[in-house]
Amino acid sequence: MSIAQFAERTGMVPSALRFYESKGILVPAERLENGYRYYGFHQIHEAKLVNSLRQSGISLGDIRCFLEAEESTRSELLARWRREAEARLLSVQIAGQYLNGMEPGRGSLHLINWEEPLTVIWQPFLVDKPVNSYSREMIQAAARLHDLNIRTQGSSLIKVMDSLQHAVLIEVGYQICTEPSRKPTPPKTPSEAYLESIPPTLFVSVDSSWEDTFACMRTIRFLQKFGFEPAGKRLERHYPDSPIFEIMIPVMQTRFS
Repeated sequence: MSIAQFAERTGMVPSALRFYESKGILVPAERLENGYRYYGFHQIHEAKLVNSLRQSGISLGDIRCFLEAEESTRSELLARWRREAEARLLSVQIAGQYLNGMEPGRGSLHLINWEEPLTVIWQPFLVDKPVNSYSREMIQAAARLHDLNIRTQGSSLIKVMDSLQHAVLIEVGYQICTEPSRKPTPPKTPSEAYLESIPPTLFVSVDSSWEDTFACMRTIRFLQKFGFEPAGKRLERHYPDSPIFEIMIPVMQTRFS
């Protein structure tokens, strides 16, 4: 079949066939001296497969690997593509939920995407009530890490673990500075401290203050209004000398292994 006939049989345009040939993905069965391309009937299925994978958002590199791979590797690729497609669908759903819940002139809820995994070192503290700041605990946590030569970056993260009658149990976290693709191995950590690897995550965020005693209830109402389902424990992000902090609720992991 000529390129025009093959294009008609596969539903593809000739320019797309030439492009795939240039990438070494779909090479004509025969190429004459005058440059004319001829395709075999056995290539129809492969051409439709390549076109379908591209329409599904699969990269050219992955398509080439798929065509050249054994069955076991193809199964692994398909499993990864399914997970990635599910993540894209969920991301679009979340975007729709967010836009549907917005009102003109009001932006109390935001989306925050952590695109890279973080390694956080957490330290527990018991804070006496009434609580109007975590500044002392954040300073103590940072000082302990500094004394142990553990380099950190970014603002403080807070987990509220439990609210007791006269105190609040929290964990103060800092992101550890690490080299790419290397798992941090601090030689020593403060007593009762532990490391946590947080995967790439999408959060919904609400700004709050210590005077806002109904911040948590307001956040829950926002989640219900926008149709979000929490996907883990909430975090708070605090900044030095700032009366405003963020309440962050994870709603999805944004990258799959």
